[in-house]
Amino acid sequence: MSDLSFKASKKDRSPLTFDIDGDKYQYTFTPPKTAAMVMPMLDSDNDLDAAKAFFAWLDKGLDEEDRDHLLARLNNDTDDLDFDDLEDIVEGIVEAVSGRPTT
Repeated sequence: MSDLSFKASKKDRSPLTFDIDGDKYQYTFTPPKTAAMVMPMLDSDNDLDAAKAFFAWLDKGLDEEDRDHLLARLNNDTDDLDFDDLEDIVEGIVEAVSGRPTT
């Protein structure tokens, strides 16, 4: 018998939706484990590697159509959406996901 026993908290992994600037296009994000973002960040040797892990987590939760739409906006020189905005989006999603336990 163990001296201590722990239980992993159940997470609500149901998809959540978001838009950017009230745009009609709605993204659907299916939250992967937060560890999928945090563990590579801990192992990163520099800020660039940490940023890649941060954005890879967003990429993992979006389907191909949503990723393509987001990439098209980022590549559009007349669209104001930029990487600093993505940081805010990921932080908002992380906050929403962490506040959605099933119990």
